[in-house]
Amino acid sequence: MPVEFERVAEGRYRVKGPLTFASVGEALVASRPLFVGQKSLEFDLGGVEATDSAGLALLVEWVGEAKRAGCKLKLRAVPAQALALARISEVESCRVHLVMPE
Repeated sequence: MPVEFERVAEGRYRVKGPLTFASVGEALVASRPLFVGQKSLEFDLGGVEATDSAGLALLVEWVGEAKRAGCKLKLRAVPAQALALARISEVESCRVHLVMPE
């Protein structure tokens, strides 16, 4: 199943599907145009069905893509598994870019 980016408002997208080894390459290619010309961008990951270390790598790449584009990135509803992988992979500093549940 491919990853989908459903536009919910200007600069806001709901991400649907798995963020796994099988899908992240295609997801990265599909997401790159979304950064162009944006001052801020928000990905709601509530529709992510599964994730693994490749999914975490994609989130880290999005942070870099946003920085290169001069865009403020917010990640909402980050899957618990991705947060756990971030902790054990020592990339928890990416959490600065996450919108944590209240």
